[in-house]
Amino acid sequence: MIDQSPLNMNTESEAKAILKLCEGNLKAALEMAERHLNTIYTRAQVLLSLAGMVVTVTGFSGRLIAGSSTLAQMFLVAGLFVSLSSAIWVFLRVMRVRWVTVFLDQDPENALQETLRRRNRKTKAYKTGGTILCIGLVLYCIAIALMLLDPSAIQGPVR
Repeated sequence: MIDQSPLNMNTESEAKAILKLCEGNLKAALEMAERHLNTIYTRAQVLLSLAGMVVTVTGFSGRLIAGSSTLAQMFLVAGLFVSLSSAIWVFLRVMRVRWVTVFLDQDPENALQETLRRRNRKTKAYKTGGTILCIGLVLYCIAIALMLLDPSAIQGPVR
């Protein structure tokens, strides 16, 4: 069976199929595409929240983690940098708003095709941002693991 998911289907064919499903009603077709975009936006917000958690954990435990070794410091800083890079990527590439109504002056099929192309670009950017964040989290977790593997006791209060 051939996978006919949106990223594997040609945009023109998908637009025709959606318009056919919506009986030629552009409003209904654009609402469907808008729901796709809303799904991507919601998932992108999760990525931004995870990146924000990295900053929060660093604020509370960063000195403790970095105090365990130079290697832990490097992984901590690298994980923080990569995680924040992911947040910036997602914010600039996925969360940017452009209303679907800007395409209404076009032929209905062309308007839908452009909306679907935008959805596909945002989906690809979301996947890239998620991959970048995963790399950042791995680096960050290595820093935490290095701290946990350090057998020396912490001297005095950590500020």
